[in-house]
Amino acid sequence: MSEQITLYGITGAQIQDLVQSAWKSQNIERSRLMFVDCSYLYTFHKEDLPFIRKFTSTINAAGKWVIEKGRKVFRNPKIIQWHNYLETWLLGESVELYGRKIKPKQIERSVDRVPLECLEKIAGSFTGQDFNTMAYNMIGDGASAGSNPSPNDTDLDNEIARINVITDVGGGALTRDGTTFYSVANFSIDVQSADFTECGIADREKPGTGASDVLVVDDTMGDHSIFPNEVEHEQGQDAVGDTVVIFTCSG
Repeated sequence: MSEQITLYGITGAQIQDLVQSAWKSQNIERSRLMFVDCSYLYTFHKEDLPFIRKFTSTINAAGKWVIEKGRKVFRNPKIIQWHNYLETWLLGESVELYGRKIKPKQIERSVDRVPLECLEKIAGSFTGQDFNTMAYNMIGDGASAGSNPSPNDTDLDNEIARINVITDVGGGALTRDGTTFYSVANFSIDVQSADFTECGIADREKPGTGASDVLVVDDTMGDHSIFPNEVEHEQGQDAVGDTVVIFTCSG
């Protein structure tokens, strides 16, 4: 049996209302799949960053196939543990990692739905079209805190940094547990100072930033999250990061 996650401060009914509102806005009358994200944006003291990176570096390798009720299911107990840490930090409490008590300088959470650009890619994958790994995680400061992302978004309002969470130093994690997707990003303390309000995921480098200096194919946005409050980051003094969680819902 997979460990359960409790989302503090938001009820299952509120999430269901979000899903039903999305169906209504798209004139969906019958039961369909709906992808809902629950994202976290945070900053850690630079002294805590090695412990955070040490833990998140163990996440990808923790995934395994198990048999549940006669069915083969992919589970990752480490990412569930990380998600529960995020919820604990959201309550203002500390978590002990490798003998050190840690909590973020600031943490914010948002819940909304993924952009249509991602849904189109998912639909295409069902017909054999390419679906690149959503390995890129990005943060920005252009969105107004407390606003809602549009389903038609294809970019952050003002992107400041983007990393590949699998290959970049510090990185993070890219995994799933059952039907739930996770992207965990640890950005460098050298990211420019900003009051961050948004994060997202994409399947490629930012267009125009390829190693060959040739424009890469336009990227696909897998998620865009805007947070209720700004998260302050001071270059060289703390590290900004985020976790994007995408739940697959049906009704």
